[in-house]
Amino acid sequence: MATWVIAAQWAARLVLILLLGLSVWSVSIMIDRRRAFRAAGEPGAGEEARKLIGSRDWAGLGQWSAKRTEMQAGMLRAALEVSKSGKESVDPAVRSYLSSERARLEQGLTVLATLGSNAPFIGLFGRVLGIIHAFAALAEQKGGVSSVMTGISEALVATAVGLFVAIPAVVAYNVFARKLRSLFTDCEALKDYYLSRLEG
Repeated sequence: MATWVIAAQWAARLVLILLLGLSVWSVSIMIDRRRAFRAAGEPGAGEEARKLIGSRDWAGLGQWSAKRTEMQAGMLRAALEVSKSGKESVDPAVRSYLSSERARLEQGLTVLATLGSNAPFIGLFGRVLGIIHAFAALAEQKGGVSSVMTGISEALVATAVGLFVAIPAVVAYNVFARKLRSLFTDCEALKDYYLSRLEG
């Protein structure tokens, strides 16, 4: 068998190993982001704070935000710390807090998006290498049909593994991106309500 055919066979196996490694990396990012988003809370977690703002119970709002770990509570802590300096200080403080939270929560999401869009192409590359091996075996008539079938099965496995890596990564990215948008929308709405009650 030609050296380049053997190289193609080994390269196809390396592609499979690479895809399996990427799958493990993807799952580890999903678990880590799930923990981070769970700690950040759910959209709507600030309903109790909204009631306290509505009644202008600033002491109660301070106690509520000090006891909670959700992003809404952290945003209100940032707002309360600077509100004594005037309401014009609130927006920059909240914007700074939300920017740091966005950077923290977005860690790893780019990797998920990249894996989701590129893993099928890596699988396709493995498929091409497997087909090269299958046709080389057929041309040399060594091993008969079994060698050809082995090469084709390796090619199809590479494609399947590529999709196996890509599909969960895309789904996870979309879920986390949607939750991030919802959290930030909720925080912005709560901030605007807080500012409106400060003005009253």
